[in-house]
Amino acid sequence: MKYAVYVEGQSEMLFVADVLQKYSNYDPAKVGFKCINLTADIYEAVSYPVQGDLNSDNYYQIVNVNNDNLVVSKLKKDIQGLVANGFYTILGLKDAYSESYQKLVSNQAIVDRDMIEKLHSIQHNTINAGDIDCRLHFAIMEYETWMLALIDNYITSHHLDTADILSQFGLDIECKLEDAVYHPFPLVQKIYQVCGESYHKHGKESLSYLSTLAVDDYERLRKSGRCPSFSKFIDSLFGDACPDLP
Repeated sequence: MKYAVYVEGQSEMLFVADVLQKYSNYDPAKVGFKCINLTADIYEAVSYPVQGDLNSDNYYQIVNVNNDNLVVSKLKKDIQGLVANGFYTILGLKDAYSESYQKLVSNQAIVDRDMIEKLHSIQHNTINAGDIDCRLHFAIMEYETWMLALIDNYITSHHLDTADILSQFGLDIECKLEDAVYHPFPLVQKIYQVCGESYHKHGKESLSYLSTLAVDDYERLRKSGRCPSFSKFIDSLFGDACPDLP
């Protein structure tokens, strides 16, 4: 089957590719994917990462639209062409944290589930195209929330203590991060700085983090209930065939 996944940035594109690689055990017969950068309506294939091709059992086209506000509009523009080219399921992934969300909550630093649901409903209805299987996912509040939930491996890879580092920023490693952290991006930046690196959503920075993760780490988070938006996205990414791993 063919899947299209539209994401807002390079970090998210590399994350999706990493998940596909590790869940498939890097087997191109099972899963193939191609990453694409979209800039000024020009679609450019990325040479790395890549795995398999259209002959793989399941093939994913991962499109980085390079702008949070463009995920929905580009999906709406491309959906008919994707269906015509045989894409079975179409997914969008964007942050719940956005200018639109901030306006809805009057710029208060709160995680308002009702407002998130309202915003999601509005945007999902924009791309709803009848019988087409098109799914819009929010990372609550940002993709960086998911990073925080899995960041212990990254910290320990730098020979530092996770509990100690997170306590510096008032964060409990076992907390439900979607409700505890309103704007996680600056917090990830601070953790990177403590580890002697920087984070600006660029490729090398994201790969440094992703290289510390294994499929078991993803699975623990998927089943933990700590980040429901992560679990829903992973389930959706694998359609009806999401593996039930130990």
